[in-house]
Amino acid sequence: MISFVGAGKVGTALGVYFKQKGCHIAGYYSRTYQHAIAASRLTHSEAFTTIEDLLQRSSMVWITVTDDALETVANEIAEMDIPPHVKAFIHTSGVHSSEILSSIHKKGFATYSLHPLMAFGTVDESVEQLRDAYFSVESVTNSSPEGKEKSIIDNLFATIGNKTLTINSDKKELYHCAATVLSNYMVTLLNVAYEMFEESGMSKSEIKKATAPLLRSTLMNVEAHDKMSDALTGPIKRGDKTTVVKHLEALGKYMPSKTALYRELGKETMEMIDDERLKDMLCD
Repeated sequence: MISFVGAGKVGTALGVYFKQKGCHIAGYYSRTYQHAIAASRLTHSEAFTTIEDLLQRSSMVWITVTDDALETVANEIAEMDIPPHVKAFIHTSGVHSSEILSSIHKKGFATYSLHPLMAFGTVDESVEQLRDAYFSVESVTNSSPEGKEKSIIDNLFATIGNKTLTINSDKKELYHCAATVLSNYMVTLLNVAYEMFEESGMSKSEIKKATAPLLRSTLMNVEAHDKMSDALTGPIKRGDKTTVVKHLEALGKYMPSKTALYRELGKETMEMIDDERLKDMLCD
């Protein structure tokens, strides 16, 4: 039986997804009881009023609380009388390794870090996206040397069918940084581009729809090529100095606060294609 300590977006979506895949969901505990009730209704499971009660019904416990609360919750659980039928404790943080559950592991229980590599939105959207999501697994885990408890993790992925990717346990922070750059900062970069489009005179209401084909074709190019540089188009790839000069002049005149970002992105692009023909223009 799978249970969740934490009934936010991640825990709720995982519970619904696991249930759809044929897993048995025991239920949820949340410091906000109404959240546990809402998640339990979606999974036809129980809303627990204490973690102790949840443990009595569980063989696998997913700790899906915020990163900042994770160690505190783990330490609270470690102080409890954990029943032996609980085979594994799992957290879903992208930045923390399984080491943050060390207080539980020291009591003789297997602990894991399994991070779904995706951005969570609404429950329905997230459940749909989970079908194609990879889960990151650490190269070194706190499972027992005999590996007996590991079978519960293997059985889970055999049931849900998701693929896994292995990352270095001691570089978990770098892994999460990469995910943040890809997800969060892509949104930031899109916002910067949209501001430029708007400043150029394009109607704000048209920008997203008008630029969607450009975004899709860019992602298609990335998927179609093994080397990122082969997916690149534009003036830096072509070595087109005149165009870069015009870009810098326009930014200096209309949006000077964006000039530094343009220069830094240009320098990163030159490193990617190993070409410094435009370096003199992009360096301050």
